[in-house]
This record gives sequence, structure tokens and C-alpha cells, in this order.
Amino acid sequence: MATAQFALPFCCIMSNVLVIGAGAIGLRTALELAKRNLRVTLRAPRHSLHETTCSMGAGGLWMPVHSPDVRTHQWALETLDELWPMAVASANGCSDDKQTPLVEQLMAVVLKRQHSEPVLQEYEIYQQQHQQAATQEVLPSWASDVRLEFQHLTVEMLAWQNSAFRLRIPPQEKLIKAGYSYAWLFKTVVVNAPHMLQHMLDELSYVADVHVDTKREYESLDEMVQDASDHGCDTLVNCTGLGAATLCRDDKDLVGGRGIVHLYDRTSATRTASVLAGPYGDHVKDAVILTDEEPWATPTMPAYLIPRGDVLVLGGSMLKGDTETGIRASERSQLLRNAEHFGIDTEQCEPISEWVGFRPYRQTVRVEVDEAYKHSAVKVVHNYGHGGSGWTINVGCARECADLITGPR
Repeated sequence: MATAQFALPFCCIMSNVLVIGAGAIGLRTALELAKRNLRVTLRAPRHSLHETTCSMGAGGLWMPVHSPDVRTHQWALETLDELWPMAVASANGCSDDKQTPLVEQLMAVVLKRQHSEPVLQEYEIYQQQHQQAATQEVLPSWASDVRLEFQHLTVEMLAWQNSAFRLRIPPQEKLIKAGYSYAWLFKTVVVNAPHMLQHMLDELSYVADVHVDTKREYESLDEMVQDASDHGCDTLVNCTGLGAATLCRDDKDLVGGRGIVHLYDRTSATRTASVLAGPYGDHVKDAVILTDEEPWATPTMPAYLIPRGDVLVLGGSMLKGDTETGIRASERSQLLRNAEHFGIDTEQCEPISEWVGFRPYRQTVRVEVDEAYKHSAVKVVHNYGHGGSGWTINVGCARECADLITGPR
């Protein structure tokens, strides 16, 4: 087991907090509160490693998505600040958990068709020509982080760079034939979700009252507030994800975003010759590959491969309001096609498992004090609605949530 990543100072106890929910958001929020010397009680109806939880089934990729919520950019950077050193330590052999690192640094490739952003050699000229349009953002804001070494390339340039990187990605000819002319290439981190969940639970076991398999399903926010009072807590933090749709009936913006994945064994999965063989030697490094553009994908049926720990996570979908709990036959066929596109030989190997989950999607993440309880003896703070970005923004969200309780850092 990796050594503790969270220093927990011990001073006077400031408050007693009940946190409900034990996924990536609830666990990291509880840890943040414990760091600030608050007495934390953590409860959840299902264990963090239960197969139905979104945090358990997630790919664990750090990659911000476009959002109208301007806070997510800072939250993502704060999360990267915590994850990046952990990934570097693992890569350098400095982690205690060498067999199953909590966080892995990988290259990522995002496939693009014709679009307006400048490619690498044109970028300086493009900036000069568009200085007058200061509000125009031609690349995502997070791309400017120097750690990521972000590049926007033609697929010809990508193939040339891959002679050095030796990534297991589709060859140039296949991408051009499919209509993908450009790609983003950057470094990122992937959280080994099951191991990180267990790691955070282990950390909390030393500093909090933890019971994350209560089997108790709350029917209302009032019931949760009463439970907080019964536990002697003066603050309740709601990290229930999609469960908040039942608890916060006035929140009409929260909806489930159905996701589907196949999991392949990362070691034994057979790869196609097209991704293994290169002109300058065999390609030996796994990479994140994703696109949400046709012909391989759409925004609601993105295609991605994420190496996560000892598995390859192959997806996926983002179907808002879809409540089907199994994978449809047509979706299973699509997942197999995605696997073939990204270099898994589906005639020689099969998925080891499949997963369906429901992301808690909102236009904006709800991290705020509930004013409806401002006269209550129990303060209510919400932290839910992160969609598929839980592992990308959970640290930043946890800190903002804690700020609402203890005051700014």
C-alpha cells in the first residue's frame, strides 16, 4: 500500500461534519475536511468499490471538458497539481506501490477532423493574426499548462513524432482513410480508480468515523439533516451524485448521463499488427486514444481507450436521460468496433467484463451552501453534479466545498 499522501495536522476541532457519499467526490471531500481539523463522519449506502458506482467504473482520465461552469478550470488545475507529482513518483520508481501505481502518466491522442485551430507550425502566425480577437480561445485553456506539452498536429506530424514515442495508436494511413486529419497530443495522468478509492478509504480510516456500506437509502434531504443531527454534526455535505436527484427534488437540472464500457486485460489483450509495428521498431507504449467525431464516434457516443492500471477501458457513451441498465446489442457491437479501431484484435481476445453507469450531469456543478437550511441547526453544503469529470476536478471541488465550511484557505 502506498504511503499516505495527505498530511493531517492536529489542532483544535472546529466543527463536526457528516459527509454522505463515498465516491471520488465524497472521499476526497472528507479527506479535505479532515486536513482542516474538522471531525468527519462518512456514510454511504454502498461501498466505494461497489461495481455500480461511477467512480469505480470510470476511466480515471484527467482531461477537462468544455463547460459553462467557469470554476471547473481552476478545479481541474488544482486536481492536476495533486496527481502530477504522484504520477511522476511512480514513473521514477519512487512510489511504495510499484506494482499498481495510484496514478500513471501517459500520452493522450485526441483525433480531430477539419477544424479551425492552428497546427503547431502555424500557431505563431495564427496568434499574430488574431490578437485583436482577444476573447477567442482557439485551444482549450488547460492546453497552456507546460507540464502537458500540448501539441496540435496534423496526423502526418503525429506519425512522425510517434517514431520517437512508439505509442500504440492507429497508423497514419488508417486515420486519413477515416477522415481524421488532425490530432491533439499531450501528456496527462490516469487515476487507477479502484486503487485510489481504496487508498482514500484507508487514509480516512485513521482520521474519520467511516461506514460506507450502510445499505441505507435516504429519501429526502430532511432525513439526511436529521441523521447529521443524530450523529452530533453541525454540518452536512451532500456528495450523493445522481442520488441527489431524489434528495433535492427542486433541482431540475440534474440528470443521469449513461456510460458504457468494456474492460480488457491490459497484459494479455491481443493487439493488432497495425498498432504494434512501426517503421522504426515495435510500438511498446500504451496511450490514451479518444474522439467524439465521426465516423468512429459522435458527441453522445464517444470512442475511447484508456489504459487504467491492469485494464484497458474501452468506451463509450454519454446518453443523458437514458436509464437502460444493461448494454444493448447494438452498443456492444459499437464497443467492439471501437476496440478494433484502436488496435485490439477482437477475434483473438474478448472483454473480461463490461460496465454501465450513470454520471450525475448538470450544466454547472452544485458546490454551494443550501440557503433553504440557513435557519437550521445543521448547515447543508452540496457537492454534486460533476458529470464524467469527477477524477478531473475532485480535488478542486473538495477544497472549494471545505472553504464554504471553514472559510477561504
